[in-house]
Order: sequence, then C-alpha cells, then structure tokens
Amino acid sequence: MSFRWSALILLVFLLPALTACNTGIAEFQLYEQAYGQQAAEADKVLDRLASAERIVARRSDPSLTRVFDFDPDKAAYYVDAGDPPLTAAIRAGLNSVTTYNAMLAGLANGENANALASRAGTLYSNLLATTEALSIAAGLPTAFVPGAQALAGRLLPLFEQAQKLRDRAAFRRKLLEAYPDMRALLVRLRNGTREMYTVIQCSYVKRGVIRNRGIPAADVPKLEADRKLLAGWVILMDQTLVSMDAATQAVLAGASPTDASALLDASVELRVLAERVRDATRPQ
Repeated sequence: MSFRWSALILLVFLLPALTACNTGIAEFQLYEQAYGQQAAEADKVLDRLASAERIVARRSDPSLTRVFDFDPDKAAYYVDAGDPPLTAAIRAGLNSVTTYNAMLAGLANGENANALASRAGTLYSNLLATTEALSIAAGLPTAFVPGAQALAGRLLPLFEQAQKLRDRAAFRRKLLEAYPDMRALLVRLRNGTREMYTVIQCSYVKRGVIRNRGIPAADVPKLEADRKLLAGWVILMDQTLVSMDAATQAVLAGASPTDASALLDASVELRVLAERVRDATRPQ
C-alpha cells in the first residue's frame, strides 16, 4: 500500500472523530497526536545513545570503573539511570521543542491566558534545563552543542517574559517571535545525529579486532539496526519540521481554511510516517 493511500485511509477514519470535538480545531489535535508519536521514536534513540555514551566514557576514563573513585559530576556514568551529558543535552532540547508545540496547540485550541501562562512557565523551565545540560555537554567533542546553546540562550528571555503575559494576542506574538530559533534548535539537534551515531558506533569497538573498524562481526548487525533506528528518527524530524511550519502558519493566519488544510495534510503524513518507521525499526 502506498504512503499516499495510507494517509488517505487514516484521514477518512480520523477526521470525523476529530471534527466532532467541541473545543479546539481538529487539525491541531491531530498534529499533537502525530508529534507525540515522533517523540516516542526519539525516546528509543536517546535511550540507545545513553547506553552507548556510558560504554564509551567508561573505556576512555579509567576512574569510572575504579570502585575506590567517586566524582559526583560523573554520577550519570556510574549507573544505568538518568542520562549522561550528551544524551541529557539532546533530550532536554527536544523537551523544549515538545513544550513549545503544546503551547502552540493550546493557543490554537482556545486555551485561556492563565493556561497559556502556565505552559510558558513550563517552557521556560525546560529551556533553563536545556541551557544547563548544553553547558555540561560543551566539554564534549561536539560540533552542534555551541550553536544549540546560543539558540536556547536567546529563547530563555522570551519565555521568561511570556509566563507573565495575560493576553492571548500577546502570547501569539511571543510564540511567533520565538519560532525561528525554536525551529533552528530542532534542526541543530537533527544535524547532531551524525555525532550521535559516532558514539553508538564507538560503543561496539573491541580491542584487538582489526576488521570492521574494530567492531566484532557479531555486532555489525546490531550497529546496522542502530543506524536504521537513528535514520528513522531523522526522517521523522524532517517531517516534523514541515508540520511545525504548517502549525505556525495556521496560528499566524488564525487557522484559515487553506492553512488548516496544509496542517492537516502534514500531520497525517507525520503520523503515517511515524507508524511506518516504528514498524521498520522494530526488532525482528
């Protein structure tokens, strides 16, 4: 079955249920659902990255495996709980984008100013966590972290102001003002997947193995599965950017019929794509 037919079937079954809702526009409800499915795939990737990051760190820093050493700043490397620095920075950045999307949908769905102010407060807290996580990750050999730091730093004061607003029109202006940097943050994280893959690949390297860049033959299929998982997420992020553009335009235009239709199409494609990626990357 083609992608277009899958999207059409999903649209036929979902649209009547969504348009029957009493509050909010159906397009934004579908957009939130589709974005949530993308975020679920992101969690799988980041959980895998966290495991690989710990393995690589423990090999490069002997103190991490010496039971008589303890550094509280390296706690995330000692136990398989929480996120080590690189993973934490990426996850925090994605949480900020997720909260922004929820706020965008809340505005479109008619939430009152108090509810929007609460969302803005949550977004401010998430951005603060993002800047702190990126600051810790800045010591790692990464190319995308400095740019992401700059973007999160520019967004912080916007939402520090936004949580004090009590006017829906002012919230709309603030969200649209923030969108270029919020979009650029997601692009930065998307482009950081090259470095994420390097960490995952390095986690398979074993001393004494000469072929396959030091990776035992038995682990090559696992690396291939990891690459497929990461590639699926990149494809979803690319479609998420299309959907976010459509969502922002719908808010800007007050959800005109043309813009609402564009958002609906983009959201259906994102949802169908998320289901296909999930099926394609499911362990055999």
